[in-house]
Amino acid sequence: MRVIALTPLLLVACNGPENTFRELVPSISVFPEIVAFGEVGPPREETLDLLLSNVGDADLVVTGELQGDAAFTLLDGPIDLTVPPHDELAVPVHFAPPTYRAYDARIVLHTNDELHPAVTVPVRGEGVDLPLPDIRIEPGRSVLAPDVEVGSTELMVFDILNVGDDDLHMGQAVLSGQGVFSLSVDPTDTVIAPSQRTTVIVSYAPTSVGGDLGYLELPSDDPDEPTLTVLLIGNGGGPELEPPVAVIDPCPATVQLTGPETVQLSGAGSYDPGGLDPLRYQWEVTRRPDASDADIPLDPDDTRDVDLYVDVAGSWEVSLVVKNTLDVPSEPAVCPFEAIPEDDLHVELSWDTPTADVDLHLMRGGASLFDVPGDCNYCNRNPNWGVAGNDDDPRLDIDDRGGYGPENINILHPANDDYTVAVHYFAHNDDGPVQATVKVWLNGAETWSGTRVLTGTDRWMVGTIAWPAASFTPDPSANIPNGPVGCR
Repeated sequence: MRVIALTPLLLVACNGPENTFRELVPSISVFPEIVAFGEVGPPREETLDLLLSNVGDADLVVTGELQGDAAFTLLDGPIDLTVPPHDELAVPVHFAPPTYRAYDARIVLHTNDELHPAVTVPVRGEGVDLPLPDIRIEPGRSVLAPDVEVGSTELMVFDILNVGDDDLHMGQAVLSGQGVFSLSVDPTDTVIAPSQRTTVIVSYAPTSVGGDLGYLELPSDDPDEPTLTVLLIGNGGGPELEPPVAVIDPCPATVQLTGPETVQLSGAGSYDPGGLDPLRYQWEVTRRPDASDADIPLDPDDTRDVDLYVDVAGSWEVSLVVKNTLDVPSEPAVCPFEAIPEDDLHVELSWDTPTADVDLHLMRGGASLFDVPGDCNYCNRNPNWGVAGNDDDPRLDIDDRGGYGPENINILHPANDDYTVAVHYFAHNDDGPVQATVKVWLNGAETWSGTRVLTGTDRWMVGTIAWPAASFTPDPSANIPNGPVGCR
């Protein structure tokens, strides 16, 4: 490549040849003429040096800046250099393409070289989709040996995976700790092909009780994680190990149900005492009523906040475990709460098969099955049972046709009367017999629960609610095998 270079000589004569002398002046030379990075695959980054040479005989003063695309930067900031005669200095130029396209910039130099007071050097590069390695540790970035006796040795085993699409080159592994850890199988200088793995084995030989911590640094050419650290936890890690802390806030003591509710839970208050952020969040519904069809979808990466669908009344519990960047888990944070119907009268139905269609009915004042308006059910979901505007009308809030339930019927403030609860096995869908479960909640408390096996087109007359006594009397009679199947 051509080098820009000028070494002017200025001869000045005074009173004849014997008094001739040369004036000392600076002269700039730059290499290369174009800082060309070529193709770089994001998220890789590259640095090239622009060499500024002084081929003159006086100090060369150079200032300058980079103009153009922000993908290029001068690592040492704006240029302000003095280059001695016949010397050179390097200006590091960095290229970090954020996406796939061509990038252009220029470095504008200002000098005290009278013949070249301004010099412009083009800077070019292109972000392209190149294959890259991607390191991953399995089962995680912390490896535990939880119960090893003093004087014995246990092997701590994990795998390094390459989940990228180019070879992964491992550098020099560095093990630190209390001297009780040693590398039995060293990954140094290993090349891991795409979709392949290599096994690492660390021997742990405790010399005292109380726990030990070690760190294994694994450098590689993964552009996202050039150095990955695996935490070695022997016999609990000892007092030096501070695990992250999971926090669920808010955690309601009770949830008032006006039909199914969505409860918002947040792990935003969770933290790691050692600052090993960001945290990862693992939620689990650890207790819920049998009739519930709700769950929290587990996200393998990060779900700090979740919405829990609370579909039935009863006892619930949700737990949260957070992990820091070394995969050290917290103790579970537990959020127990009671889901209580806001309605004074709440009846719930569930069953034990995946596709059968079983229906809940609530009848007022001696009405028969499928009477309109006296029977609240799937084809008469919100009949008018009182004065307009009053809260004594029933609501079928959930009609489940896909198996298991739940279904529920509610009245906010029932009128004084008797109410009959019934269950109808509407459609088999090849499920055969089902075991139906009914729960009755009155004034916010579970008053009665019972089960019955249904076959064919059985009707189960479950029992009667008396209001305002807020009592329930079960009906012991056998199932009714047939009858009407729609509102009339």
